[in-house]
Amino acid sequence: MRSNSEISSKSALTLLVAVFLLAASGLYADLYAENNGDDALHLKNGRANLEKNNYDQAVSELTAALEKLPLLGDYALLWRASAFEGKDNIDAALSDISLLKDRHRDSPLLKAARAKEISLLKKKKDPKTAKAFQEYLSDYPSDTALKLQYADHLKQNGEKEHAKKLFLQIYIAAAGYSKNALESLSPSDITAEDLFKRCENLKKSWYFEESERCFKDVLQKDTAKKLNRDATDGLAYSLFRQKRYGEALKIYKENGNRYWRARTAFRTGDFETLSSDLNSLFKSGDNKAGQLVLAYAASKRRAGDSEGSLKLLNEALVYFPSMKEDTLWAKAWTYYRNKDCKNASEIFSQLHKSYGESKYLYWKNRCSENQESGDPSKNQKARYRDFYAYLLDLKKNKKPEAIEKEAVKVAISSSASERIDTLTRLGFTNEATGELLHLSRKNPDSSILIYTSSYLAKLGSYKASVGLISKVPYNQDLHRLYYPLAYWQELEEEGRTNEIDPLLVLSVMREESRYDNEARSIAGALGLLQLMPQTAQRVGKSLKVSLKHNNDLYNPKTNIAIGSRYLKSLVQRFGSLPAAIAAYNAGEEAVSGWLKKGGYNGIDEFMEDIPYDETRNYVKRVLTTYFEYMRLRDTDISAVSKNMGKL
Repeated sequence: MRSNSEISSKSALTLLVAVFLLAASGLYADLYAENNGDDALHLKNGRANLEKNNYDQAVSELTAALEKLPLLGDYALLWRASAFEGKDNIDAALSDISLLKDRHRDSPLLKAARAKEISLLKKKKDPKTAKAFQEYLSDYPSDTALKLQYADHLKQNGEKEHAKKLFLQIYIAAAGYSKNALESLSPSDITAEDLFKRCENLKKSWYFEESERCFKDVLQKDTAKKLNRDATDGLAYSLFRQKRYGEALKIYKENGNRYWRARTAFRTGDFETLSSDLNSLFKSGDNKAGQLVLAYAASKRRAGDSEGSLKLLNEALVYFPSMKEDTLWAKAWTYYRNKDCKNASEIFSQLHKSYGESKYLYWKNRCSENQESGDPSKNQKARYRDFYAYLLDLKKNKKPEAIEKEAVKVAISSSASERIDTLTRLGFTNEATGELLHLSRKNPDSSILIYTSSYLAKLGSYKASVGLISKVPYNQDLHRLYYPLAYWQELEEEGRTNEIDPLLVLSVMREESRYDNEARSIAGALGLLQLMPQTAQRVGKSLKVSLKHNNDLYNPKTNIAIGSRYLKSLVQRFGSLPAAIAAYNAGEEAVSGWLKKGGYNGIDEFMEDIPYDETRNYVKRVLTTYFEYMRLRDTDISAVSKNMGKL
């Protein structure tokens, strides 16, 4: 394993090389822009005329671009082919596609060019059409739209059986164009086995209402009962994911799936059923079963049965040895919550010695009420995203260490950067984004990833930017790429309106959707701040924001406005950021119940004792991200400390 110093040295060298490349390519790009600005306008004008169906003018401008701007010749050829197609000059269009494929073998436009070629061959009724389809789908098998076109082509040309197989594949995949494919199939074309495969794909894609209906159809269609067990399992799972736990449990009790029966029983509070399955869970040795046992032990402790909780945990140490760390932590926490600091401290010390996590040192010190004796910020340098070190800093009203204002600037070879710079300057943002993603796939070297991530952030493609930079080992110089000020104008505006720190909202956004405005969760939450449609409708009314359709939540401005107001209302209700963030994830009533029953001596105890693993980890992630964002802006740490609650 390489040391941190070796990694840091390599990262520094990568950055130096990248900065050198930036200087070289930046100078070249500036000279290029000076000498070729007018030439580039031919490409822009050609595209504009194409979009207005001014095909003659488009051909003229794109021909000039092809001559004077060879750097982007693939774009000129593809768009000119479309212009020729508009003029019904199919041969000229095909000739341009052929030139593109021959001259620009590494172009990100090759896929689009080959799809255009198929469209042109179909129009010409060329016998090579079928072969073009086959070769394309061999290289791009996930392109459902082209697969559907191929099926239609086969059907029109009398190859009905082959077409039927493709229609069936599309229908079973349960992705795009599935309903279109169904229109070309009869009920007798779809077997119970085919339908079951479709149900599984719907389930994997989180379409649980549809998968529920689908599994019910399988149970009716499967007269031989061969799929009965698997279909009932799928049906119960679909109900479970819709939080219809009672219905799911009834099915699991009948079909004998002991793990899911126990897990669903735990959700419904049917501890009698759960207890009856404990032996099976222990004997399985499966970590999933182990996690369920730990959750059950925690519920016993919360119900006042600490003795029963510790008994379960001791058994878990025997049956789930690979979960030793988690199980010991659960034992220590049980002792801590029972004010047995002697036993708790012994296990916290053992855990810290064995695993080195600052979490264990924090709670050892918290148990003894002596923060100075083992302060992680003194005994060891706080690591990146060290939640517990940040908590200690907050206790002292200490700001997180600031990051320099400017992110590192990097670049790549001149020819690639020229293409991207020119496309960006011409306003072709989508095309520039495509170039960057193509470049990162082709050469995922650290300097390339840093360059593409930085450029994507500049273009506002934050999801893609963070996705790429996450592949590079963290370096403080890259901090702004890991934590971009995405949608900052909208966040600042809503922050002023709702009197909420935009960095807090941004932190929720980062952990909820990774800045993806089209995100959809397994529970049906939508958009940047992952709003549930019912909640959004309720909060939207107070803002006089009319949501005509759930898809309105994919609009960044709408989502941020409603999400900011909702988060502010939670902060006001609970008077504590951790509790508000927990309520954002798990619901207001659940959090109210936890706070009421918990008897916590500090908000840190509440965070550590949140019953849902997902919510507990979520709160820590959001707050850690919030601390990381504070490193970029001048933040009133005393106000943050006040809003946190007692630590």
